[in-house]
Amino acid sequence: MTTNGILKRLGGNIATGRFNWRKYCTPQSYFGWEICVTPLHCSYGQIGYTVHFPYTNIPEVEYDWEMGKLTIDGEKWKSYLRNE
Repeated sequence: MTTNGILKRLGGNIATGRFNWRKYCTPQSYFGWEICVTPLHCSYGQIGYTVHFPYTNIPEVEYDWEMGKLTIDGEKWKSYLRNE
């Protein structure tokens, strides 16, 4: 699967609520790519998580469930994939 393909699949699964982020708090394989999740916290608790790809230059995917915002490398995820 290409970099764009994995980002598209991951983004789609997160957006539809099909991504089990807790499973990936330690590095695991996700469709052939190693990923790891880091919870996002603020002063009052967890507000989302960041998915990163260890040992690659693939950009991070961040999901803020409080804001309902999914981004890749700081851009809205669908816009990012269109620009690639």
